[in-house]
Amino acid sequence: MMITPNTRRFVSLLLVTTLLALPGCSWGQRAESAAKPTELAEKIDAVLHRLDDTGAIVSARFLEVPSGNVLYETDNTDYPFKPASNMKLVISATGLDHFGAGHTFKTYLAMDGDDLWIIGTGDPATGDPVIAKQYGGTTTTILDDWAKALKDRGVTEVKGDLVYDGLALDGFDVHPTWNLSDLLHWYAAPVSGLAFNDNCVDITVTPGEDGKPANYSVMPPIENIKVINTTISGGEEHAPSIIKLPGGNIYEISGTVTKEAGLKSKPVEDPGAFFADALRTNLKSHGIEVLGSIRAAEAHLDGQLVPAEEKIVAFHESKIEDILARINKPSQNLFAEMLCKATGRDFRLQQGKDEAGSWLNGKFAIKAFFKEAGINAHPLVVADGSGLSHNNRVTTKMVSSLLLHMHNHPDAEIFFNSLTIGGVDGTISKRFTDVPGKVRGKTGYISGVRALSGYIQTDAGPTVIFSILYNEFSGSAKPYEKLQDEAVTLVMHEYQPTGN
Repeated sequence: MMITPNTRRFVSLLLVTTLLALPGCSWGQRAESAAKPTELAEKIDAVLHRLDDTGAIVSARFLEVPSGNVLYETDNTDYPFKPASNMKLVISATGLDHFGAGHTFKTYLAMDGDDLWIIGTGDPATGDPVIAKQYGGTTTTILDDWAKALKDRGVTEVKGDLVYDGLALDGFDVHPTWNLSDLLHWYAAPVSGLAFNDNCVDITVTPGEDGKPANYSVMPPIENIKVINTTISGGEEHAPSIIKLPGGNIYEISGTVTKEAGLKSKPVEDPGAFFADALRTNLKSHGIEVLGSIRAAEAHLDGQLVPAEEKIVAFHESKIEDILARINKPSQNLFAEMLCKATGRDFRLQQGKDEAGSWLNGKFAIKAFFKEAGINAHPLVVADGSGLSHNNRVTTKMVSSLLLHMHNHPDAEIFFNSLTIGGVDGTISKRFTDVPGKVRGKTGYISGVRALSGYIQTDAGPTVIFSILYNEFSGSAKPYEKLQDEAVTLVMHEYQPTGN
């Protein structure tokens, strides 16, 4: 018997329906408020299932706000799907609820005898170029400020070592389920208690003498780096590019260079050592020499994460609202991973467990938040915080319920403002361009997965929440992206309040 995609979809849905009917099933029951089929629901259904014969499966749910009544749902909204970067909605909501709107993450510079310490607490935004620019600075502004703080204390040389402490988060800096090929790209930068410039280097090339290698500069300036330069200035157009080679901070740049060009960010090997290298290089430019070596801390300074006040030279702090915007608008993976682990660490600390932040205790924090919010978390699988892992699982009932909960949350405005805006910014800046500003949401993409969830400002006035997840397709995600956009736009223009 030939198993067609439609047959597979039917069997999958039959299995889900059967499981949901079992007593005590942990996947939850179908919403009692599920709307009867309407003309609009039938139109949505026709759009979303248009490509079923390709093998793709889709789960979707639309909710009216503020009632939470179901406007439309597929019959598999309790079925676990891969969320890709829709996982970021889960950790950003959890982190915001846990820490609160006024929270800041801090990175400290401290002196202990002759040694200079950099101490991280899980702040992903230190030296982030986007946030630095937002406040009128650059990647290295924090380093300049720290050099000044040392000079103000009369420090002209560091006689001891430069020690970096990233122990706030555990030592697993890459997830075991991430594809090995991903580790050579910015979106899989290593996760540590310390971060600087998104744990990446940025190389810019400029043309030199025709036929000769192009010039290049590295941001931030560091010493522990090797750049293999095979570029050529001038000549036939061949866009310059960069690859990271395994085995250290080794990068190869190639192509022809006819004008200044910034190459793609590439990850570093050891975030703490990278941060310390950048600081030492910067201090040297300010006339402050570090006479000792760079080394990793084996334990926190004086046994505590936050150093004693008298030892603090300076600190950098990042607002949680800025971190959430970096997570959800451009889909910055490192920020999501660090927030996941940092939230987990603080959650466990509140339970009396002083342990490094990890993906595991991040999961504990997420599940606790879902329980408090009244959202069924049994189908939830938390592998990482960003959605890069193919092992994560959510349901569209879960995601849409989360969005409804956050719509009514005390910090709803911060959460809402962190989302990408259709036709305006972030990952949907080039989508919904004919109706800019009317869709706020979060995208998601890994191979075989295309996700889009968020809020629609309808023509009729009320907001509609939606979550649309496509899984198990082959090839380009573009066709499924178009179906998502078509369904969202359909609801935007044709939805009419039910009056319930």
